[in-house]
Amino acid sequence: MKHRTYHHLRCMLWVLCFLSLGGHPFLTSASAELTQDEGDLFLSCRADNDCVLTPTPIGEELISEQTFANVVQPEVITFEFIMDPVQNHIALLPEVLDELEIDFKHQTEAGSLFRPAMDLRLVLGNNVNDWSFDASPLPDVAASTYRLENEPLELSQGRVLWEGEPVRLIFSVTLDRPGTWELNMRGPSFLRLDVPWSIDAELVDLDEPSSTTQPVATEFEDVHRGALVGADHDCWAFEVETHEVLRLLVEWELVPIEIEQPHPIPDLITSAGRLSPAPDVVVDDDGESLRMTYRWRALPTGDYTLCMHGSPEKIQPYAWTGVFGYEGMGPTDPTGFTSASYYPQGAALVGDTENPTALSDQGFGLLLVSLMMLVLFSVVALRPTTAYGVRFGLFVPGVLMLIVGGIAHPIWAMVDEVQHPEEITIEDLLEMRLQQLWDVSAEGVPEQTLYTHTGATWGMLEGERLKMKLDIQEAIPMDDGRWQLVVPQLNSLRLDQAIFGQVFEGETQQTQQGMLEDQTVRFILLAGRSLLLDLLMLEAMLVVDQPPTSSVFHIDVEMVSAKASGSIGAPAWATRPSSVDADDWVRLQASLFPTRISISLCDCDLDLLDVTFLPSPGFDSRDIPPAWGVEGATGLVPNGGALMLGGLCLGLIATYVEVQRKGKAEQMAQSYTSASEVHWD
Repeated sequence: MKHRTYHHLRCMLWVLCFLSLGGHPFLTSASAELTQDEGDLFLSCRADNDCVLTPTPIGEELISEQTFANVVQPEVITFEFIMDPVQNHIALLPEVLDELEIDFKHQTEAGSLFRPAMDLRLVLGNNVNDWSFDASPLPDVAASTYRLENEPLELSQGRVLWEGEPVRLIFSVTLDRPGTWELNMRGPSFLRLDVPWSIDAELVDLDEPSSTTQPVATEFEDVHRGALVGADHDCWAFEVETHEVLRLLVEWELVPIEIEQPHPIPDLITSAGRLSPAPDVVVDDDGESLRMTYRWRALPTGDYTLCMHGSPEKIQPYAWTGVFGYEGMGPTDPTGFTSASYYPQGAALVGDTENPTALSDQGFGLLLVSLMMLVLFSVVALRPTTAYGVRFGLFVPGVLMLIVGGIAHPIWAMVDEVQHPEEITIEDLLEMRLQQLWDVSAEGVPEQTLYTHTGATWGMLEGERLKMKLDIQEAIPMDDGRWQLVVPQLNSLRLDQAIFGQVFEGETQQTQQGMLEDQTVRFILLAGRSLLLDLLMLEAMLVVDQPPTSSVFHIDVEMVSAKASGSIGAPAWATRPSSVDADDWVRLQASLFPTRISISLCDCDLDLLDVTFLPSPGFDSRDIPPAWGVEGATGLVPNGGALMLGGLCLGLIATYVEVQRKGKAEQMAQSYTSASEVHWD
């Protein structure tokens, strides 16, 4: 603890038994490092000027001292708690501080409790977080602690906490009145961090070979476990037997993308020091591990050395084994891939797909009929001989209803069916999403940026607005009375064509004949998984409450942050529409997320992609949130068609009445004319 004052004061030494506690066996065995299992750190003091953060409360229960500070000459007391022992694991820091509480009290000589100002700093590796608490101008009835809860952390210098990096809590208290202060420990003062992932690099790297010049002798078909820690070079020496196909199977353990190794093709070196020809590569990513299969054909027998190379500030455990086989053996053969990989439309549909309702736009047919009938009714109604009762009792109401329901209503609806400014279509969304993933997959892009963009739902980040126009051909009824929209573009969407098309547009430079770059492989795996999950979420959420009256729908929502689904290395659905309740979103995520996703890439004679998944068995209509922003194109009034039909009926009735009345009048006129002629004669 550091003690600094702005005036000369008579200070009292702490009457503490720190020295007697320094050799206590419990203190020496405490481990305070941040791991996935240990996230609570307690403020503890073992001795004077020896205050630390420990996973269990130790040391003194209370530190107290008298102060003679006043407003003119305040006193500043600074405490510093350092995590001890130092960090031995590699940990991924959380985005929020779950809880921090400091039980510091200041009691004046009159017995009143005051809460002084406090400046607090939390150092996590290279990241520094600062908070401030204002002083209370009036005395407190009861003592209150300094508390933070669910506080966002500043992690701009990276979320990874490496071995030996510091974790420190520093806070300064400004006292401006005489009295006695005390800091309560052994439990009341602590901080809590929910560490999502950690690893003991020394433990997972037990099987690490020494160097490229001294490879470890082994059998090719044995199972080997180790880890690439930083710029390691893990090498093994073995004998290659007679074979037709040699397969190297490498399974990488899932780690956060911030520290994931780049996975270059391992070097397979002959006894003469020559590099073997480039292999065929099959990559399979199921969200739990990354499996890479390298295949060489008919290599010469003899002694070989296999080397795997790491990158600085990266770590990833792995396991590998080899197989000597024959052509066409096993699922890693390129012939096991299909020539096309389609999006599995219908995976998120929960309505009655056997009884769809066809939808169409408003069209010009009804509008043309309404205009023709309006002209006819106007001609009949405006004739001087038309009876006033028929004209104002039938024609005028019918014409008004026809104008509103048959002309204004469809015109309004057709205008609403036009694509609005700044709206995108499904094709635009796919193109933008692929371009986004391609950009963040480039070399040099911060891993946190890649993590954020990959996990964004539909590629929309927090604060962005999704404006989309959808052309729907069918809607299916749901068991709860709602309707689920079927997107026709998803019926024939080839994920492989879309993804490889983006690779072609990106003008990817190939390092070897037929071998994709690491950045390109990374993009393809990310894009396959992200597109599948994005479209799955879109398909599930296209639900409206009322029976659709048009084939055109609009979405206009703002996106906010949400807790991501999936794994740390492959996050998904980390943003949600602001109109969807957070609890509803969590329930939808949990029920919709597939049981298993597998993205397989074959970098062989022809680049092939296979995207398959096992859907969640528990997803149903109850998991879909209520109306959240999907609006159909509507007309001027709710029941425009019925209103138009009513106007037509009134107009036809009026026309019929007028025609009948006119016919009777003509007959009467003719009869009067005939009678007059007879009388004249």
